[in-house]
Amino acid sequence: CLVAIAYSIYFKGIFKDFKSENMTIAILIVTIFIATVASLVFLYQAKTKLWRGIFATLTGAGIVILGFQDGVFRRDYEWAVSHFYYGIIASILMIFSLAIVPEIYKDRTHKWRKIHTALNCLAILIFLGQGITGSRDLLEISLSWQEKHLSKCDWGKQVCPDSQSQTLSPEILVASISNYPTLAQTNKVLASGEFVTITPGEDTEGTAEIIQVGSKTQVRLAENFSAIEGPAVKLLLHKENRPGSYTTENSVRLGDLKSFTGEQVYEIPEGIDWQDYPNVVVWCEKFDVTFGSAKLALLN
Repeated sequence: CLVAIAYSIYFKGIFKDFKSENMTIAILIVTIFIATVASLVFLYQAKTKLWRGIFATLTGAGIVILGFQDGVFRRDYEWAVSHFYYGIIASILMIFSLAIVPEIYKDRTHKWRKIHTALNCLAILIFLGQGITGSRDLLEISLSWQEKHLSKCDWGKQVCPDSQSQTLSPEILVASISNYPTLAQTNKVLASGEFVTITPGEDTEGTAEIIQVGSKTQVRLAENFSAIEGPAVKLLLHKENRPGSYTTENSVRLGDLKSFTGEQVYEIPEGIDWQDYPNVVVWCEKFDVTFGSAKLALLN
């Protein structure tokens, strides 16, 4: 469990794109990790009941604190069937089972033996759940390989682009090249902003842009966009950078979030002036949680 958490924090969390302003929290995370490993070692060596309880508590607390750092995939919106939460519970059960092993051999009433047996039975059920949820998450890896293609799908119409049908004939290709200066002028970036995470743990990052395509105005999420997965996630324009509510007066819905990563484009409804709603917001409607927002700034 500690190895998996350390891997996630290092390769996907604060250490992935390390910045000097994060030095304090980075040192704190490393310190907690070392202290947790040390507590586990001391738990093995402790002889008295008091010290075993102390080191078991410290080890369990360290695993929980590290597990809730950025970069660790938790599936909070489905916590009841989350591989992460099952793993945390199983780890804590094993830690405290280890702490009471000496008491099992000393107890003549078999009270501790019964407790240990009950904990092991519960752990078996949790490990079974981990096997199921782990397989589910592994099956989602194949989808991540196709994210660029899937982000272009129209989920409302349930239609995805056919790569073969997009092949251009020589005549169309020549016409496109000859018209490139005109096309370049019509596809103009009007404003841009960077996403910031609003709710801790619901990591959202990347660039949002307002682009002019002919007579239409669109919101474009750049290739570097990413947001944590969740149910019923919407993309909106909002009057506030940190929305307190979502109404027809203060926001404009652009539709369901097409993909949690990568480039994607959304039409701004006709008659809507985006400057009246200068923030692009990612919002989970099911749990009324704002993942992140990007404050738009006009470009010269």
